[in-house]
Amino acid sequence: MNLTVFSSLLQTILSLIPQITSSATINQIVATLINLIPVAVQEAQDLVPLIRNIIAALSNSSSVTPDQVAALKALDAEIDASYDAALAAYLTARKNPQTPAAQ
Repeated sequence: MNLTVFSSLLQTILSLIPQITSSATINQIVATLINLIPVAVQEAQDLVPLIRNIIAALSNSSSVTPDQVAALKALDAEIDASYDAALAAYLTARKNPQTPAAQ
């Protein structure tokens, strides 16, 4: 999926959250975010703020159940952990750059 389409999809989801009252629809959004976060962190970091906005908007929705709030908090923590892991890998690579002879 191209980045523009992906971004538009996330913006649409975010704009529709105030009208979402169905627990099943919220579950679908949470499930979709679970699948999108690893891709967004690795491939399209510009989209992570949109995902965070969706998580925040859903978390503040009166239609969200306590289980869904817990899932959203876990997603937010997953984003943080993914960033921490990516940063650690980057810093490790900078401290120990491989030379062509070492490969």
